[in-house]
Amino acid sequence: MMNINIRPFHPKPLHRQKGVTLFIALIGLIAMALAGVALIRAVETSNLIAGNFAFRSSALHASDTGVEAAYTALASLTTASLDAASPSGCTVGCTYYPTMQAVNSAGIPTTVTWASVPGTTVNSDYIVRYVIERLCTGTPPITDLLQQCYAGASNGEGSKDGDDTVFTAANELYFRVTVRVEGPRNTISYAQTVFSH
Repeated sequence: MMNINIRPFHPKPLHRQKGVTLFIALIGLIAMALAGVALIRAVETSNLIAGNFAFRSSALHASDTGVEAAYTALASLTTASLDAASPSGCTVGCTYYPTMQAVNSAGIPTTVTWASVPGTTVNSDYIVRYVIERLCTGTPPITDLLQQCYAGASNGEGSKDGDDTVFTAANELYFRVTVRVEGPRNTISYAQTVFSH
């Protein structure tokens, strides 16, 4: 018989692992997670800004309704008394003022209580309110339109020489219309225009 010599197998001792690779991998995962959260926040902020811009733009488009309504109302105001606020006897909630109102730095009348001004609902989301001011100063009744109002008066034809005829009657008066539109997400937009009549 054959003599088989079996030697016991002794694996080489492994070097003890220190876990540095695992630590570096965890740091990388944390960095990628933070970058992902930052990206999600940036996308959310961009969507919020785009949504707010869309609401503001829609509110501005809705202001056309107020400008048209004010233009229509101006025709009836010019046949009635221009020296009385409208509706007659109003102290708040007026849609027409015979003189210019105090304004803030943006040119918006500060004496108007907007919640009291009648509004029209547009597209079931926007409330449109307008105020008309005759661009005159002083206390009504206004008797001297050329001195107390912004008026388009002719100064004669041709050049502006000192000898030109100056007419004493105003050809047209100017009215400032301020439109306020209230929309979704507390969107508030103002638009102003000036009409002559």
